[in-house]
Amino acid sequence: MDAQVTEADIVAALCRRDGDVFAAGLTAARLWGLPLPGTLADEVVRAPLPARRLRGKSVYRPRGRAVDTRVHLAAAVVPRRETALVRWSHLDAVPVALEKMPSVLATTRVRTLLDLSSLLRPDALVAIGDHLVRHPRPEFEGRSHPYATCEALTGIAEGFHGRGAHRFREAVARVRVGSDSPAETRLRLAVVAAGLPEPLANVRASGGTDKTGREIDLGEPDLHWPQWRVAVEHEGPTHLKAEQLAKDIARGERRARAGWIEVRTTAKDLHDRCRRGVDRVRDALVRQGWTPSSS
Repeated sequence: MDAQVTEADIVAALCRRDGDVFAAGLTAARLWGLPLPGTLADEVVRAPLPARRLRGKSVYRPRGRAVDTRVHLAAAVVPRRETALVRWSHLDAVPVALEKMPSVLATTRVRTLLDLSSLLRPDALVAIGDHLVRHPRPEFEGRSHPYATCEALTGIAEGFHGRGAHRFREAVARVRVGSDSPAETRLRLAVVAAGLPEPLANVRASGGTDKTGREIDLGEPDLHWPQWRVAVEHEGPTHLKAEQLAKDIARGERRARAGWIEVRTTAKDLHDRCRRGVDRVRDALVRQGWTPSSS
């Protein structure tokens, strides 16, 4: 059986054939592993829509404001012939090679985020921004520096006046260091949008000191409000492993002894714009003494 062709294989082949070609937009985002919403994260290996005829010519772009989900390639000099699988655009950008596939060129991660600002909703842009500025764990990721900084993104936003500029600035203003997953970003944004105080993200929490004077380490909650002693942990697939589950239980008991409420959320809490998750967080904050006037 032949090996399955990937989107990266398609881009690599076209890059080898034409040295001026590079991936852009959604294709570049997928190649870099940027968190995209819904089916936009699915790689494209076949034509998403059949061609239609317009004034006697074949047209491949979708109707109206529908997202063009074809493989997105760009070059400094256009035109090139569009197909049912590949769309082309002129882009004044300096592409770089992917770390794991040097034969594949793409817009940088930050430039890709900028190019997506006219396509994605602000919350989706924030999730990508959070991904770019988060501090990596070298022992697991093989790198010690973030892909970008909040200051760098702010500087780019101030100087950007193209399509989606307002949306990009709005998103950058809400990017925070600390979110380890799009789920954490979604919940943080939903909590703030609901009028609750903004939490700290993946920052070490302290439960005061024990009888010996030692600080009680409560770990690094996904989200937490130290002044009200409320922590949120979003349970992804890794938390189902027996070893991790035992650690999570022990950590939850430490927090409870220190007077904290730990809210453990799942994917179900993120449905309907995180309504259930927000309600649970609000309930915990109120039980710990928070009122709207205390924000």
